[in-house]
Amino acid sequence: IPKSRGGKTTWTNVVLSCIECNRKKGGRLPEEAGMRLIRKPQKPRWSPIFMLKAEELKYEEWKPFFNLVDAAYWNTELDNE
Repeated sequence: IPKSRGGKTTWTNVVLSCIECNRKKGGRLPEEAGMRLIRKPQKPRWSPIFMLKAEELKYEEWKPFFNLVDAAYWNTELDNE
């Protein structure tokens, strides 16, 4: 659920997307934008930043977000579920 519609910043309500897809979806639900989730969001049991190597990334656009310097900048406090 988009934040503009009262959605929370929780593990089960946030997903990673490229900038282009995020702009396409905007403040709509994925279904309303003609999109679908690849996987249902869930809280990880491990720290994603330490488990993923930059060279293994599926999308080139994600690389800036997967190094320790940029991770510190993009780190966002999640709401309690």
